[in-house]
Amino acid sequence: MTSIADLIERYVTLSNHDDIDGVLACCANNVMFETVMNPRGSMRLQGKDQVREVLAGTMAAFKDRSHRLASIIVDGNRVAAETVFTGTALAELGDGVMPGDQVAIRGATIFEVENGLIVRICDYS
Repeated sequence: MTSIADLIERYVTLSNHDDIDGVLACCANNVMFETVMNPRGSMRLQGKDQVREVLAGTMAAFKDRSHRLASIIVDGNRVAAETVFTGTALAELGDGVMPGDQVAIRGATIFEVENGLIVRICDYS
């Protein structure tokens, strides 16, 4: 049986390898994905189809894209992960980010797991 921490590490590793199907295999069919970006607002997606779209968009928007887990804390079925994202923008992305710009974002992600699958992902940046 895979531990919750191993599941999250697998999710991140598969994302770094642009393996959308592998990432989604870590998730429940009704997975909820939220991004909280203060003060610019938030995004909330429900289900694998919607999450697939945002993953594909993110993967296409950056080259040399990488997520790194700086730390991870497991509490029951919840995981708090400090994350570091880096990549090179391939398009104009808003907030002054232009093609060729290096992007580095430090944030936190809260994961919830049920029955060995991720049911909620909430990114804070």
